Amino acid sequence: MLRTLRLALAFVAAALACAPALAQTYPARPISLVVPYGAGGGTDLFARAYATELGNRLKQSVVVENVPGAGGTIGVQRVSGATPDGYTLVVSNGIEFEMLQMADPDSAKGRRTQLQPVALIGTQPMVLVARAGLGFKAADDLVKAAKAKPGALSLASSGPGTSLHLAGEMIKKAAGIELLNVPYKSAPQIVTDLVAGNVDLAVLTVPSAAAHIRSGALSALGVTDVARSPALPDVPMLSESATFKGIDTKVWYAIFGPPGLPAGIAQTLADTTQAMTKDPAFRDKLVAMMITPATSGSAAELEAMRATQLANFQRALAGGK
Repeated sequence: MLRTLRLALAFVAAALACAPALAQTYPARPISLVVPYGAGGGTDLFARAYATELGNRLKQSVVVENVPGAGGTIGVQRVSGATPDGYTLVVSNGIEFEMLQMADPDSAKGRRTQLQPVALIGTQPMVLVARAGLGFKAADDLVKAAKAKPGALSLASSGPGTSLHLAGEMIKKAAGIELLNVPYKSAPQIVTDLVAGNVDLAVLTVPSAAAHIRSGALSALGVTDVARSPALPDVPMLSESATFKGIDTKVWYAIFGPPGLPAGIAQTLADTTQAMTKDPAFRDKLVAMMITPATSGSAAELEAMRATQLANFQRALAGGK
C-alpha cells in the first residue's frame, strides 16, 4: 500500500509540475481567432489587426475565422465547446446569448454565454444616423416625424441580438416611437442602402459611418456613449436630449476562451494583450479604428464592463432610466 501511495503522490506532483510547463511552451501551433460576425465589419477589422500583432509577439500564426449568424451566438457556441487549450479564442462581448434573448425571447431560451474572460482591449461608440434626404438635424426631429407617422420610417439593423440592433431598440423604447425594422446580414450592406436612400435610419459604429457623415451623405443624430466621440466632436450624445437621457451603450472588443482555459495560458494571453495595448504603435492602430483603449484590459475590468453593459440593456429595454 505504501508503494501504491508513493506512486500516486508522484503522479500528482508530476501533473502539477507539467501545468507551468504547458504554459511555457504555449503556443506550439497556430491559434484560431473566431469572429462571430461577417467579414468587413468593425469587429472583423479589429480582429485582423489584433491577430497580426498577437502572432508577432507570440511568434506563432493567429488565423482569423469568421463564423457569423444568430447575433454572434453561433461563433460563440463553437468556442465555448472547444478544447480549452488556448488554441481557440473568440472576439466577443461576452453576453451574446443574453442579448439575443432580449431581442427575441424565444431564441436560445434559458441559455447564457459560457466563455472564459481573457482581456478587454477597448470600446467604440455607436451613432444614430439618418439618410440625408430626410432632412433630420437632431434626434428630436426623428422623434417628431416618427410620432406623426408611426411605422413609416425604417430602421436597419445587423440582426437580432447584435449591439447595433439592441441600441436601436433602446432608442425606440426611450422615445416611445414605432419604426419598421429591416434586418441586414452586415453593417457594410446597411451603409450602402442608407447612402442609396433605400432605408431611413440605422445605428452604426462610428468607423462605419464617419466618412459618410463628413461627406453629408448621412446625418448624425447622436452617439450612444456618455462621451462625445473624438472622431465626431460636433455630434452630440443622445443622452444630451431629455428623451434619450438613459442611453449609454457601446461596442466593446474583448478576447475570451473556452470555459476551463488553464490559468497559465490565460495569463500568457492576458499579459501579451495588455502589453500590446500599452504599446504606442498598437494604440495608434486602435485610435485609427476609433477604438478607445481599455484602462487596464484585465479580466476583472472585462467582467465589470460585461455586467454594466448587460444591466444597461436590461434597464433600458424594460423602460427604466
